[in-house]
Amino acid sequence: MGAGSYLSVLAMALIGGAWAGKYRHADFLVYLVQDSSPNKQFDVLLDGDEILYMDFKLKKEVARIPEFQLLAMQGGEAGISAQIAVLQNNLNVCKNLSNWSPEPKESPQIAVYPEQPVEWGWPNTLICLADGFFPPRVSMKWMRNGELVTHGVNITEYYMKSDYHFQRFTYLSFVPSPGDLYSCHVEHEGLQTLDAVFWEPEVPEERSGPGTVICALGLTLGIISAVVGIVLLIKERQRLQAQQHGI
Repeated sequence: MGAGSYLSVLAMALIGGAWAGKYRHADFLVYLVQDSSPNKQFDVLLDGDEILYMDFKLKKEVARIPEFQLLAMQGGEAGISAQIAVLQNNLNVCKNLSNWSPEPKESPQIAVYPEQPVEWGWPNTLICLADGFFPPRVSMKWMRNGELVTHGVNITEYYMKSDYHFQRFTYLSFVPSPGDLYSCHVEHEGLQTLDAVFWEPEVPEERSGPGTVICALGLTLGIISAVVGIVLLIKERQRLQAQQHGI
């Protein structure tokens, strides 16, 4: 861990018996403190998924998954902020002990994919993932046909992985249309330049409609014609054989 960031992970049995019953889950309280923006973050991870995070502007918990809307942290925003203050003090101590050594920089791996199979004219969601980066500071933007898109965009907090690297998702609600070209642009200090991944809707299989019915009907008629032809051919051979025996 470098001097510029300080991470603390507290593994606690938040889910144990009451939430999980006989099933076991990996759950963590994640506190993040660093010099740059975001200078603080708190969230709860369950099996690698963020279920809740603290909105320090609104001073309340926000559920990322609807089933956890009633979940609240003991002490609320004041309790979380008190813990954050302790970590900020620890960060200053770490920087002094390390003689202000620079922190490591790991660039993200980027992937773009749709949430559902693509069908023209049907609403869908594009997902852009920046994975395995450090420190947790990354900018992610969507573009459609070379123009910046801001409507229908959602972005998550920073998800911490078991190796102390991070991942972040951004989502774009869209309606697939032929000819559209989407791209996710990611900026991180581990990258030498702005990185972009492009995605274009693939032509989906056609839905069942008049064309499919006509095609099926034509195939059926073709099979029937073939069968009739074979029957007539057999009868013709039988007639010729009968004539030969008659002679």
